[in-house]
Amino acid sequence: MQRESIVTKKTKQSRPIFKRARLPKPDEQFAVVTEMSGGSRMRAVCADGHTRMVRIGGKLKRRMWCRENDLIIIKPWTIQSNEKADLVYRYLPTERKNIMKKIPEELNIW
Repeated sequence: MQRESIVTKKTKQSRPIFKRARLPKPDEQFAVVTEMSGGSRMRAVCADGHTRMVRIGGKLKRRMWCRENDLIIIKPWTIQSNEKADLVYRYLPTERKNIMKKIPEELNIW
């Protein structure tokens, strides 16, 4: 009796995936979380020197978890722009390392 050999597909070797880090758009800026206030709100020191109350918006509430000393991108409100802002993006630690040169010196606490 003759056996048939089973031909298997060769698996591709996985290459590391480099994701391009998101940078702030013209109406956005870098910030560092200084205090968690609860109720999806936090205080953050921004690149322009203001300390703002940052709000995590509707669809990001359960998707984006922040802690103190996280690097984030915020978008200041049109009204009360020096006091309040919305969270746009949070950097992971590996992403933060990749964009260290683009962070303003006053925000670089790492």
